[in-house]
Amino acid sequence: METAGTIAGDRPFGRRNLLVAVASALMVGMRDKAEADEAAESTQAANGRKNGAAPEEKQLIKPAHLRKGDTIGIVAPSSPMDSDTEIEFTFQWLKKLGLKYKLGKHLFDSYSDFAGPDEARLEDFHNMWADKEVKAIMPLRGGNGAARLLPKLNFDLIAKNPKIIIGYSDATGLLIPIHQKTGLVTFHGPMMGSFFEGPYTYHNYIKALMSPRPLGLIADNNPKEPWSPEGPPTRFIIREGKAKGRLTGGCMTLIKQLMGTPYEMETAGKIVFLEDLDDEPHGIDRFLTQLLLAGSLQKAAAVIIGECTNCRPGGSGRRSFPLNFNLDRVLKERLGNLGIPVVYGLRFGHSKQKFTIPLGVTASLDAGPKGVVFKIEESATT
Repeated sequence: METAGTIAGDRPFGRRNLLVAVASALMVGMRDKAEADEAAESTQAANGRKNGAAPEEKQLIKPAHLRKGDTIGIVAPSSPMDSDTEIEFTFQWLKKLGLKYKLGKHLFDSYSDFAGPDEARLEDFHNMWADKEVKAIMPLRGGNGAARLLPKLNFDLIAKNPKIIIGYSDATGLLIPIHQKTGLVTFHGPMMGSFFEGPYTYHNYIKALMSPRPLGLIADNNPKEPWSPEGPPTRFIIREGKAKGRLTGGCMTLIKQLMGTPYEMETAGKIVFLEDLDDEPHGIDRFLTQLLLAGSLQKAAAVIIGECTNCRPGGSGRRSFPLNFNLDRVLKERLGNLGIPVVYGLRFGHSKQKFTIPLGVTASLDAGPKGVVFKIEESATT
């Protein structure tokens, strides 16, 4: 027979053991509740993303604008430059702007199609962010390899030393993650060898980097020869509408590379700008389909497609399908029913004549019967 304080087999139970058992049960209950609450929060956050809710954004950080006498840090996070003469020409143009320059230690290294191993390119990149003398960072060129640096990129170092970083093409793989992880405004615009390609590019570059004022109305380049224009007609409206939101975007190839990673482009409520080079229309169709399947473009406030240089059927130089649609038809078919304004043909990215776009600042787009009005309303620098 069992007596008080014992169980079968005469094993002592006691008041102390009873209290321990009760406390353990309470702890298990609290743990289960905490896990349930955490699961509910995760589900709520997932549902918010699914329904187009914008993720929590970092507080916006604006770098100081460039002044005469400032130093530009030149690095090569992607591929190496193949012309020393072109580099010297860039140095002369920087001097004309009253700017000095400092070169990364591994600037002229070569490793496969990268400008040196990942560790060397990352070292130069970090050194320029830590250097108090350097006020802006300019990649040598695009190519390939920038996204390989992301796993070891010191975002805390960047956030504590805000400065201008500008580039396009492969640099998209740095511009979007840096902005999203730190809140720093980054600049999609010309790099070494391209900021002086033409007056439109040059003056927009200066306006974006060497003034604390908003860029304001973005006007088209007015060619001297109105016939046989380069690229598609500018500001071709795929779908009319008005929108306002922060800017994000860049080269489609790099945006695709970031998808499914911690650095994937955030689009909710944003004006998304996209461009690319040397791709077939069916390749861009494939990319846009991927974004649509992921629900990314459905969350955007508006979409602006750039010129997309050499993206006509056969323009890439690669073998193309015989029934390859033109790019404008692909854009209409893929983006025409999004329910947001969509415009095609603005000059940025790989276009010879291009304007500079700051990621993170507020802009507005009005696409209607009277044409397209695109304004960058918020200052990008201090």
